[in-house]
Amino acid sequence: MNTKGDDLFSSKKLKIFTIPSLFHPSSELVLLFSLLKEIPKEGIHCYNFKGESRYSGVIEWCNKNTEITTNISECSCIVLPYKFKNTDDPIFLKLDTLSKRFAKPLLCFYNDDNDSIFEISSNVHLFRTSFYNHTKLDTEISLPAFSPDYFNGVFLDSPGCSIGYCGHCLHGRFEYLNELQHSMDISYDFILRDGFWAKGIDKITARREYFTNMENNLFTFCYRGAGNFSYRFYETLMMGRIPVLVDTDCVFLHRELLTEDVGLILNENEISSDKVGKKIREYYELNLHRLGEIQRKNRILWEKYYSIIGFLNFIQETYI
Repeated sequence: MNTKGDDLFSSKKLKIFTIPSLFHPSSELVLLFSLLKEIPKEGIHCYNFKGESRYSGVIEWCNKNTEITTNISECSCIVLPYKFKNTDDPIFLKLDTLSKRFAKPLLCFYNDDNDSIFEISSNVHLFRTSFYNHTKLDTEISLPAFSPDYFNGVFLDSPGCSIGYCGHCLHGRFEYLNELQHSMDISYDFILRDGFWAKGIDKITARREYFTNMENNLFTFCYRGAGNFSYRFYETLMMGRIPVLVDTDCVFLHRELLTEDVGLILNENEISSDKVGKKIREYYELNLHRLGEIQRKNRILWEKYYSIIGFLNFIQETYI
């Protein structure tokens, strides 16, 4: 599936009211990229090995599918033009007032590890990465974590029951990784780092090792970081592999799609770390005849729902 192709573009534009002079480009604010002439420059982790940005195709999508309007009465939604700060932010308060007066939803975006509970009214739709199901408000919506597309077009044929992981052991991961390394049920391929972002290692080398590890193994272990969400979960889908996610009460967009057809999603409150290896083996044997199909469907799932273009399509369909 080509998520950058014209076949995904709707002819009807999403009309947006915002404050262009305050626009600050970031992964949260891709909906406003029609205000840009070129993709913003970022760190090396935001480009794949071909030099393609995680924002590839976004400006084109926005130019074709969105329109910035100064007429608030005709807009589909109001958008805070920078990363959400808090409910006492003066610009947020100004747009919140307009949102209520004109009965238009105010869309705010928050890619952050902070999982604080914000007091927002029903007109405010807060898209955020880190929060919990048990405290989630009705108008809080999961914001996927966006990475550049590293997929090389290769799926694993007749794969063994191996699980990969490349990263640090912080934030509660150590216990699970330690148990998986001693499990008799599976083989493991772990590259353990001393800290976040592969401290002391060339960053390009570290990224290659990270995605090569994912490519070489059918399963990838996924667990939350400092925030209650996992980049690695979305990247595993992107790479056409199968995630093993220990769910720490995470919130996902399109949660209804994340069934056993996608991977192994284990509720942390219902699974002990010493049982994860056994669960992976059971999943592997149960799905042995369709492991290739699961890989291919996961890649399509990412393209359609969790890539930047997939997310923008969701916004357009929801608010137009």
